[in-house]
Formats: sequence, C-alpha cells, structure tokens
Amino acid sequence: MRDYKLLLAGLVLLLLAIFIGVFAWLWNSNRKSIDPLPIMASTNSDSSADEDDSVTTRTLYVQAEDKLQVPLDDVIVRFESRYPKLQVLARYVESDELLDLPDLQASNNLTTPDNNAINENSRYIVNTDIIMADNKITKDRLAPLQASLKALQAEHNKTADIINNSLDNDEHENADTPNDNKEARNLSSFSYALKNTETVDGVILTENPAATSFRNFILSSVGQDILKQHDYENIEGYRNNLNDLFNPTSRAKPTADESSVQVADALSNGA
Repeated sequence: MRDYKLLLAGLVLLLLAIFIGVFAWLWNSNRKSIDPLPIMASTNSDSSADEDDSVTTRTLYVQAEDKLQVPLDDVIVRFESRYPKLQVLARYVESDELLDLPDLQASNNLTTPDNNAINENSRYIVNTDIIMADNKITKDRLAPLQASLKALQAEHNKTADIINNSLDNDEHENADTPNDNKEARNLSSFSYALKNTETVDGVILTENPAATSFRNFILSSVGQDILKQHDYENIEGYRNNLNDLFNPTSRAKPTADESSVQVADALSNGA
C-alpha cells in the first residue's frame, strides 16, 4: 500500500511538472512579437526591414498630404513600436506638392575620385521612400513623377560611371557603387483605404524594404483599425480576407457589377 501511494504521488508530480512546462511554453510564445493579420509577404522582396542591419533601412522617409497628418502620425507610432529598429521621418505637404520630389540624395552622396568611398545612402536616388495621398493616384498623375525618376536615374548612372572610370583598376574592383546602370523603379500606386467610397492611394519610390513593410502594416488589421478611427473605411474585401483565414465559406460572392479592391492586388502593386 505504501509503494502504491508513492507511485501515485510520483505520477501526480510528473503530471504537474508537464503542466507547468506546457504553461510556461505557451506564456513565452504569446509574449513574442508577431505580425498583425493578415500575414503578408512578397516573394521578390528582401528580408524584413527589422532584420536588416544596414544603415539605409533604419530610416524610412514618407511624404504625405497634410490632411493625413493626424491618422498617419498614429500609424507611425504603432509601426515604430512594431519595428523598433526603424525610424519614420514624415514630411507633410499640400496636395499640389505631393508628387514633387524633394532635394536629391544622389548629388550629395556620390564622392569624388579623391575619396574612394561611396556613401551608403546613395543606393537610393531620392530621399523619399513612399508617398501617401489622401485621394486616388492615377497613372496620368504618376507619369511626370515616373519621367523624373528615369531622368534622375540616368544622371546618377552617368555620374557613377565617371567616378568608376577615374578609379584605378584595383580600387574599382573593391569599390561598392550601388545603383550603377540600374533602371528607375516602375511606379504603381496601391490602395490602402476608402474615403467617401473612393480609394486613397500611395506609391513606393525606392527599393527600401522598410517602405514595403510600412505599406503592409497599413494594410494589416492594426493599420486598418487605426485608419477606421479617423473616418477612413477599410478597403473592400479586407474583412472578408480576414474571415477567410478562419472560415473559408464565410465570404459572400460578389455581384457581377461590383468593383472591388483586393488586398492581394494592393500588396502586389508597388512591391
């Protein structure tokens, strides 16, 4: 009888230890920072911005309409708490200045042949990574900006070639000259919310992975809920996409004449 009691006590202690271990593992897992739903990733993008230790991805430059300052400031606060290694610098301008490029980085970051180093920030030819509008950005509105980017990229490539030709062969092999003979980014706007039944758009200008992370954050549950607090409606199909993660049959079929802005389409644009 005594051995039976000892065996029973040992079994109870073993079960208690297993329970405590499982509880500790669940508690530790729930403490970890996770991406807001829906989970989004781009197959042609670099690693996430918060895992990139390079200097150029620690700062994200945003140019936005002044009407967006209050909601966007709230989004930025939450975004920086999600990505503690990133700092967002927002510049708010009037609507007619939104698609005007600020001062160029390229003219300041390429060094002369007397200095054999190339500034790391010269990988981007403009000092604005993403533009956020308070209305729709059509292809016609983007056309002048696209032309400016192509001209700036061509000028940057030409300057880089001059510097490379001035370096000795050994120095040229070891020199890091980002953006050499690259093509300008092909601009494509993405919709991130609805305002008075019309979409409001943004556009990514550089290859900075932080810009992609910021766009994805705005399209996430956290970003959309923040915008909702400032009278911006979720983009059509967003809530349905969330429901599909848990109940694939919950999504109603759209009518033939119903126009929709899908989250997947918004993610693919500007990636």
